[in-house]
Amino acid sequence: MTATKEKTLEEVVTLVLEEAERALQNPYKFKKPIKNVAVIGAGPSGLPTARHLRDAGFNVRVFERKSLVGGLWVYSEQAPLKPKIPTSRATHTIESEVHDVPSEGTEKRTVEMTPEIKKLLMKKCPPSACYRDLHGNNDAHMFALPGHVFPEGTPKLASHQVISNFFQEYAEKYDLLPMIEFDTSVDLVKKNKEDQCWELFLSKYDVYPSGLVRITRWRETFDGVVCASGIHQKRFVPDFKDLTAWNKIYPDKAMHSSQFRRPEDFKDKNVLIIGGSISGCDLVRCLDGFAQSITLSMRDDFKSPYEIFNIMRSTIPKSVIIKPNVKSFSNAEGQVDGSISFDDGSVMDNIDQVIFCTGYTNSLGYFDDLLTEKEPEKEEVVNLNEIPESNVVVNGSYPLNLYQEVFLISDPTVAFVGFAPYFIVPTYFDTHAQTVARVWSGNALLPTKEIMTKFTEEYDLGIGPGELYSADRVRKEHFSTWLNHHAKALHKDFLPEVENFPESWEKDGAELLEQFVELSTKNFEATKEYIKKKYM
Repeated sequence: MTATKEKTLEEVVTLVLEEAERALQNPYKFKKPIKNVAVIGAGPSGLPTARHLRDAGFNVRVFERKSLVGGLWVYSEQAPLKPKIPTSRATHTIESEVHDVPSEGTEKRTVEMTPEIKKLLMKKCPPSACYRDLHGNNDAHMFALPGHVFPEGTPKLASHQVISNFFQEYAEKYDLLPMIEFDTSVDLVKKNKEDQCWELFLSKYDVYPSGLVRITRWRETFDGVVCASGIHQKRFVPDFKDLTAWNKIYPDKAMHSSQFRRPEDFKDKNVLIIGGSISGCDLVRCLDGFAQSITLSMRDDFKSPYEIFNIMRSTIPKSVIIKPNVKSFSNAEGQVDGSISFDDGSVMDNIDQVIFCTGYTNSLGYFDDLLTEKEPEKEEVVNLNEIPESNVVVNGSYPLNLYQEVFLISDPTVAFVGFAPYFIVPTYFDTHAQTVARVWSGNALLPTKEIMTKFTEEYDLGIGPGELYSADRVRKEHFSTWLNHHAKALHKDFLPEVENFPESWEKDGAELLEQFVELSTKNFEATKEYIKKKYM
């Protein structure tokens, strides 16, 4: 069913109540109770998930690759390794040694910090894409998780330090840190169909001041798994014509935006940014005043159907040269000589650095052979009825076979928090987390697989993925209506009401969008002056 217009709040309530009644009449029956739960990731989606599951009585273990909570907002001077250029959306590999982890007990070894071990650590526990001068693009007070607020006086567009501190304080306030296994990589997630449990293959890396590294590998078994590993993990670089050869000849000239750390590193360089979305617009503003020249290449029209992109593009400095999409990493004659050709026939031959702001694919490679990756550009139709049990099908960054954006239809003992295919803030992650806790504890019900499949295929709010704030209350009403209706129908009077965003949400969001250019420009200008005084 294709919607022709956005559904009203009243229409959403009606549809959701009908679906909630179907679940009450035809409930999905889990094969065994869920008691022990693994949460993958201790960032903005993993933290509220751990909190709500723990409060609902589950035994919860959280696995986090970094040494701190906060996910994307944890800054490191050390940039991540360069990704494979070009990359492929439809590839994921599990090292053969992962399967050799003992079924019981732990395997430990202590090694010296050699270049090979350092590279292994960077791969298993990589730094985030957060750069030194990053500020948020959302109002901090709308960005906060329910139950904790930013300090009074926090600017609307807060720095990454302020945001990272917020998540650390949240974890401390709700006593989540004892539940988290830091510096730990989830290497593989497998389903044991005999006992209907999930088995996680794990590796932990403890680095000592002496230069030694202790590597510990083991397995743990859980009844349910929550994927909260985020959508900004696995870097993506498109396969432009001649890019492979160009990158082989000029390997130091290509990087992904996740590796960007400081604008002064590009002083007096001619920089080409490929990608005109949020990160591309951010980086051209960062580099303005430092790079000798900045060129921004984008594959779509400058005017976007998405409001957020138009707002971001309106901030691009006038000195930036705008180009259409890259045609090839070669000259007009097809020779790979360092030149780059564009769709309008123009050629650049003086490029010092190319930064790919081309996004990410999913972070779900730990599912290994249970993961099927579709190419977004091919717009393949997925038949939900044909997907094998416990398998996850993704289209770019987002799983396709989910019920209510959260539960794996073929096996609802797997849930996803923070994987909605549109712009959302951590407040929304909290709603996903509450939903998982309610369903797995029996305080809300899912319908049968057949009903879940039918609903997922037909339900359409008529909302574009790029809509900001104006559609948030419609989206969240779906969850609050469902969960509150089931709490009442199942006589769970002890449960608090799940609230929608306040009625002022849309107005507050509109005000931020109106102020964004002015607020963000002040941040960039102040940062630029500070850098020039301190570092140059």
